[in-house]
Amino acid sequence: MPIAPQELVAQLDPLVSDPRRLAAVHSVALLDSPAEEAFDAMSRLAVNLVGAPASFLSIVDAERDFYKSAHGFPQELASAREVHGRTFCHYAIASTDPLVIGDTHADPLWRAVPIVDSLDVRAYVGVPLIVDGQPIGSFCVIDNQPRTWTETEIETLVQLAKAAAREIQLRSALKESEANAERAHALAKANEELLAVVAHDLRSPLQVMGLNTTVLARAGHAPSLPAIRRIEGAITSMKRLVDDLLSTHAVDSRERTLCETIAPTRLLADAADAMGMVAERAGIHLHLVPGQTGEVFVDYAQLLRVLCNLIGNCLKYCPAGSTVSLSATETADSIVIRVTDDGPGMGEAEQSCAFERGWQGSAGVAGQDGAGLGLWIVRTLVEQNQGRVALHSAAGQGTEVAVRLPRHRS
Repeated sequence: MPIAPQELVAQLDPLVSDPRRLAAVHSVALLDSPAEEAFDAMSRLAVNLVGAPASFLSIVDAERDFYKSAHGFPQELASAREVHGRTFCHYAIASTDPLVIGDTHADPLWRAVPIVDSLDVRAYVGVPLIVDGQPIGSFCVIDNQPRTWTETEIETLVQLAKAAAREIQLRSALKESEANAERAHALAKANEELLAVVAHDLRSPLQVMGLNTTVLARAGHAPSLPAIRRIEGAITSMKRLVDDLLSTHAVDSRERTLCETIAPTRLLADAADAMGMVAERAGIHLHLVPGQTGEVFVDYAQLLRVLCNLIGNCLKYCPAGSTVSLSATETADSIVIRVTDDGPGMGEAEQSCAFERGWQGSAGVAGQDGAGLGLWIVRTLVEQNQGRVALHSAAGQGTEVAVRLPRHRS
């Protein structure tokens, strides 16, 4: 049930300044952001469908209304993109129902709103934009003539407001996902580097101990030989423990008990989402090649890490302006996922050792970037999922890494 105007007045100031509402406003990061076609198109569509002179999407901050989109505004307001003081949008966010005003001159409350005179507003409809349970603004149309708004026109605006709210929520979710992916990628890299450092620091004293026990054994002091052999056995066990730090279980402590049936296109899309912000900062375009294939039965997190590592390698070695393509094809019994770049490529010598643990390309060594574990981890995780990985490259002609996985049979 719509709230009476007098009740709305009493709610306005506490609602506009409510910390929870303002937190929601700032969390969507739309204030003072540039105009965007996705929202501008909604305002144009509202004007065309309803036949009103102007439509806009308003974000209501504590001190002002910021217009994320607008169509039909006078030039000065279109440039300023904000209004201070009381507006109809303040009344709109105070109710869950659309605020519908057929004639602003018919009620002293509406007549007193400043934009009635400054913009010659005679009729108004505003639908609250609800994000995370809080009204952050409104989707509105105005007319400079009194009019009777039809149920169809109001419902049209309600649906456009819902579309705008979904777009805002989707962007917030994607932003959070990208931040989480960046943190996860940074943590994975830190873990890889830590394992490499620990292994190196443990191997060095073990090598010294091994050499010295060999010298002692060759000296042939019979009473000491049993103790020397025990020391050698302990050294061998410790070396094995060091190797285990970088074994397949250290790469990902989970056994392959988290497998699920999944479409390769979802893996590629999720990897592109996870690495999208990093690629954008590097000036590199991630291209998802359209296509449909059968499904695979894999550990989702492990394969996502594989793809993120491969994309990360492309971003490390390719110059700005490059393109990284992600695709999936199928054969009778396999699904082949490919990550292809048009970067500098690799010579035969580099290709022969690319999957070796600790190996880095010349650019990675020069930049002291990483621990040289990325492709080794890729091969280890792919093999854990019953797959194979192959690298094809030529100097100056880009690189392709193909991950071949068994096709899932339902």
